[in-house]
Amino acid sequence: MVNEKNIQKLTTLKVILQTINQVTDLNKMLQSVLKELIHIMDLKTGWIYFIDVDGNFKLVTDYNLPPALCHEDKKHMCEGSCWCIDRYHDGRLDKAANIIECKRIDDAIKYEWGDTEDVTHHATVPLKAGNENFGLLNVASPNKLEFNEEELALLESVAIQIGTAIKRLNFMNRDQKRASMFQKLGEVTTALHGDRNENYRLEYSASLIQIKFKYNRVQIECNENKHEEDIGSREEMISITQPFKLGETSGKITISNPSLDDIDRDIIEQLGQHLAIVFEHTRLNQKGHELALIQERNRLARDLHDSVNQLLFSLMLTVRGAKEMTEDQDIHEMLNYMQELSQDALKEMRALIWQLRPQNLEEGIVCALVAYGKVLGLNVSADVHGVGELPSIMEECLWRIGQEALNNIKKHAETTEVWIEFNRDHKNVEMNIRDQGIGFSINSEQHSPSLGLKSMRERAELFGGTVIIQSVSGKGTLLKVSLPMTKTYIDTHTLK
Repeated sequence: MVNEKNIQKLTTLKVILQTINQVTDLNKMLQSVLKELIHIMDLKTGWIYFIDVDGNFKLVTDYNLPPALCHEDKKHMCEGSCWCIDRYHDGRLDKAANIIECKRIDDAIKYEWGDTEDVTHHATVPLKAGNENFGLLNVASPNKLEFNEEELALLESVAIQIGTAIKRLNFMNRDQKRASMFQKLGEVTTALHGDRNENYRLEYSASLIQIKFKYNRVQIECNENKHEEDIGSREEMISITQPFKLGETSGKITISNPSLDDIDRDIIEQLGQHLAIVFEHTRLNQKGHELALIQERNRLARDLHDSVNQLLFSLMLTVRGAKEMTEDQDIHEMLNYMQELSQDALKEMRALIWQLRPQNLEEGIVCALVAYGKVLGLNVSADVHGVGELPSIMEECLWRIGQEALNNIKKHAETTEVWIEFNRDHKNVEMNIRDQGIGFSINSEQHSPSLGLKSMRERAELFGGTVIIQSVSGKGTLLKVSLPMTKTYIDTHTLK
């Protein structure tokens, strides 16, 4: 009978070992092995903890727990300290221990959490492979106060096999995770290097990374601009920050998640390198569009100056000469009128050329507007608060809005006195243009009283900004422009 029992145990142990070696799902393996072990040893219940280097533990599987230990959805099995976990953590529990009085069961009896089914003690054995520790295997049975040497040896044998399997599965899972993560990295970088107009936004990059890798929080900062994607989890987070820099592009990507390992660190490092390339390429590509636009405007300005401007000047000289060739009063009046028209046309043409190729813009937007006001015959006073270089496309936007405002003052305000106030900080750029002319009435139901004012608003809105116009008949007009410094990308084609 004893031999038959031993043979049955050995057969069952063989089944356990086969399960350990064949199953590739860690949780499924632990549950199956625990169940078979309880049956082979004629026990009642068991449970397995994983414990990290800091002593934090997690109940990963259990079998046939008594009602008292299932109280409040196993809450008391998942929190608080106990003899076996404390001694495992400080290194005093390094082999199968024969009979340990269970604090959790004692508490269940003391606080009447339910029926313990006469389970008062349990045996425990550490799960490890070589020098690597993983956790504890605990088993118990009603009224069982001790385990003999044969039972402890069997527990240790199974625990060693479980520890070896855990290590093997961890290696396998890490390899699978690495392969999966680098495949996702390839998909992300392909998307980021795709469309040149849309996919380089901070918002797009952060959202794409968050969706692909399922990180709880992704934050990207680049050249003082920042965007964050956050699913709003309340779990405690681990964060990894990777700075990046290339050319005039610098920033960082920060990933936050409940768990991050060295594979995630490798991925985040790679993401930082790709983001540097993407944003620097965007900057250079945008700069190229701006230069092409400036070159085209310069070409148009040269052509107008060399052709139409010269023709108008020649016309003025011809009219002046014709006046000297006749004394007929009617002809003189007609020639005077033609001379005035040609002079006005020449002024308009010079103003148009100036708009296409503004002088003094390299010295700053305010200097350019003051100079342009002089061309229009306006006396422009300027007051500047805050200094710092603006992105060229933002400077272009302010220039065009200011240009339109000065043109409107020249044509409609019946005044030559203009005041410009310019404010800049790390968040916003504000430009106020004020005159004390005749003003006009604004219809509150009409979004923009003219095409020019509508154009101003549209330009500002491209940058996420606003244009506010305040005017009262007989009391002048105030134009208030505000642009945020956080906009990361503007399609320069829309500004042509």
